[in-house]
Amino acid sequence: MNGFEKHNVNHLSASSINLWVNAPDLWIAKYLHGMKSNFGPAPRRGQCVEDAVGDALNGIPFDKAVADAERKFDKTFLIGDEATTKERALIAPMAEIALAELEGYGKPQAIDPEFHQHRIEIKADFGGWHIPIIGFLDFRFPDGGLVVDLKTTTRVPSVMSPDHQLQRAIYAKANGNAAVKFLYVSAKKASWLEDGDPAEVLARAKMQIARLERFLTRCDKDVALEIVPHNPNSFYWRGDETARNQFFGT
Repeated sequence: MNGFEKHNVNHLSASSINLWVNAPDLWIAKYLHGMKSNFGPAPRRGQCVEDAVGDALNGIPFDKAVADAERKFDKTFLIGDEATTKERALIAPMAEIALAELEGYGKPQAIDPEFHQHRIEIKADFGGWHIPIIGFLDFRFPDGGLVVDLKTTTRVPSVMSPDHQLQRAIYAKANGNAAVKFLYVSAKKASWLEDGDPAEVLARAKMQIARLERFLTRCDKDVALEIVPHNPNSFYWRGDETARNQFFGT
């Protein structure tokens, strides 16, 4: 039995691997102790933009696609809060810019109706055992051999973060010869990025997965919570201060 089996961790993802590297205390609380993270308005705004763009690419009039996306946002958050209202207002301009960048690639491949996005899976193989790594990508354009992940942001980067490079590497591994690009969109501009050599990025991730497995092999979940490094000032805890206090007393 490997460390993941010991703790009933059946798969990993780019986000879980990145969380282990960047905030192991939150990883332990979330994946071993069942902590539920709060879902803020910015991630929901991102989902709504993706929905609007996907609908528009598939022939739904843009105004209707945006209105439908805004209604989805409103079902999650009450209108009136300043931060929430600000995020909602970004849906239309971000969707418009993203659509302008994507509509030249034609109609995207249909999405599995069971999932919001395309589900992909690769395996991290360690000889005697392996663990699946899953992900959910936004758009496949079969005519152009292109896979696109849409990232909405208030500040468009010039270089992909290491976290996003891992996500892209996983998508590239799962999609064979297709080009994998990330489209970063703000309310004012867009940028296409494809940084990092996927093979090198995955090799580094595999080392982190191996370290996590060894850690899990040697600890039960309560011991893991007692000994894992804890940073109460990490932005990863933003919005989850109550849970942080529950698990770590900070």
